Amino acid sequence: MAQPVVAPTANAAYATIEDPKVARQVTETLAKLEGVADIPAGTPEGRVATIFFDPRCPYCHAAFTALHGRIAARWVPVVVLGDPEAGNRMAAAILSSPDRVTALESAFDAKTAPVTPVTTEVAGKLAENKEAFAAIFAAAPQLRPGVPTMFVPRPDGRLAIMVGYEPGDDAKLLAVLTGS
Repeated sequence: MAQPVVAPTANAAYATIEDPKVARQVTETLAKLEGVADIPAGTPEGRVATIFFDPRCPYCHAAFTALHGRIAARWVPVVVLGDPEAGNRMAAAILSSPDRVTALESAFDAKTAPVTPVTTEVAGKLAENKEAFAAIFAAAPQLRPGVPTMFVPRPDGRLAIMVGYEPGDDAKLLAVLTGS
C-alpha cells in the first residue's frame, strides 16, 4: 500500500488523507480486501465506506447496528482482539457464508455467532486484511490502532479515517460522506 500523507487533527481518532489522488489509491487498495458488501443498489461510486472490524468487538457491533441500512459500506474483518483463533473462526464463518450480511449480523449476536474452521484460502485473506490494517497505522502513526476503523470518502475526493465508535458517530460519518 502506498504511504498516504495523513493530516492530523486535534482528535487522534480522526485524520484525513488530503491528496485526492492518494485517497483514491488507498480506496482502490481497500476495495481489493475480502469483506462484506453491505451496499444498497444504486449507491453512487465513491460513496462506499470501508470499515475494519473485529467480529467480537462491541464497538464494531454498535457501529454496524447504527450504520446498517443507512450507508453503503464494506465491512472488512480483521482479528486484532485477544484469542485470535476464536476470532478467525468467526471471521471465517462470515467470509464463507453465501449471505455475508446475515452472517455478519449473526456474528454480533453472542448467542448465534457462527464459527467455522479456517481454510487455507480464508486464512490468507484474513492475513491480507490484517497486513493492510497494520500498514495503515504504520503510515499514520498519529492514529492509535483500534476497531472499528472507518475509511469514509468525502465528496471533495479526500478520505477521512475515523478510529473507534461512540453513540452519535453515525451522524459524523454521514456528514463526512455527504460533505455536509
